[in-house]
Amino acid sequence: MLIQRKNTDVLALTDEEFLELRNFIVRITGIYFPESKKYFIESKLRPRVETLGLKTYGDYLNYLRYSPFRGSELDVLFKLITINETYFFRDEAQFDTIEKEILPKIIESKPRNGFRTLRIWSAGCSTGDEAYTVAMIFLEKIKPKYPDVNVEIIGTDINSAVLDVARRGIYKRYSVRYVPENYMRKYFTILNDEEFHLIEDVKRLVKFKQLNLMDKFQMVTMRNFDLILLRNVLIYFDENSRREVVSWIYDSLNRGGYLIVGYSESLRNLTKAFKVVYFDKTIGYKKE
Repeated sequence: MLIQRKNTDVLALTDEEFLELRNFIVRITGIYFPESKKYFIESKLRPRVETLGLKTYGDYLNYLRYSPFRGSELDVLFKLITINETYFFRDEAQFDTIEKEILPKIIESKPRNGFRTLRIWSAGCSTGDEAYTVAMIFLEKIKPKYPDVNVEIIGTDINSAVLDVARRGIYKRYSVRYVPENYMRKYFTILNDEEFHLIEDVKRLVKFKQLNLMDKFQMVTMRNFDLILLRNVLIYFDENSRREVVSWIYDSLNRGGYLIVGYSESLRNLTKAFKVVYFDKTIGYKKE
C-alpha cells in the first residue's frame, strides 16, 4: 500500500541527486538531461516520490535500483521523463522522398518471386503518428503501383502509455492538422469536433511493441528491415548512446536498406558505416 507523504515542505532535488539520477537515466535509456533540465526532472518526479512516501530523490533512486517493484517502476519513470512531441506528416518532405524515391528503389531491388514484403521500423514512435503516416502512404501511393508488395510496419517506444494511444488509433485535431484532406476523408472516421479514429485498414498494417533502444538484448531481435525511421530521437541522447544505438540500427537493416533521421540530426562523427545519399529534399543513410 502506498503511503502519502505528509511533510508540507516542498521536496527539493539537490545537485548531487540530480547528477546521480541523470547518470542512472542515461545508462538505462540513453536519454541525457543537461543541467538546464534539472527543474524538468524535479517537477516530473516530485509527485511520484511523494506518492511513494519517500523523503528524498535519493530514496527514489534507491527504489529504482533495489525495489522488488523495480521493473514496473522503471516503466513509470519512462512515462514521466520521455518527450512525446509528434504528429502526422511531420516534416512532410521526408515522407515525400520516402514515397517517391526510397521505397521504389527498395522494392525494385527485391526479387520478383511471388509477393515482396517491405519491413519498416518506426523507432521511438511515440503515439504512432509516424508509423501510421507511412501506412497511409503505402496504401495510397505504393500499393496501387506495386500490387505484389506487402508491408510490415513495427512501431516501438520505451513509453508504454504512448503505445496504448497508438493501438487505440484515436487522435486529437492537433495531431492530424497536416494530414491531407483526401487522406482525412479516406482513412479517418470523425468521432467529434476534436477526435478522429483511424480506420482498421491502416491500423492492421502496424504492430506496436515496447522497446528500449539501449537494451542490447531487445535490439538484437530487431532484424531484416528495409527502412528505419529514427527521427527526432537521437537529439535526446548523449553521444556515446547515439553511437551505440546507430551501430545496432545498422545491424538491423538489410543490405540496400535506408535509415532516416530527423532534419536537425546528423550521423556525422557518429559512424562511417553508412553511405550518405543526398535526395532533393532530405538525406538518407544507406547500408551497402
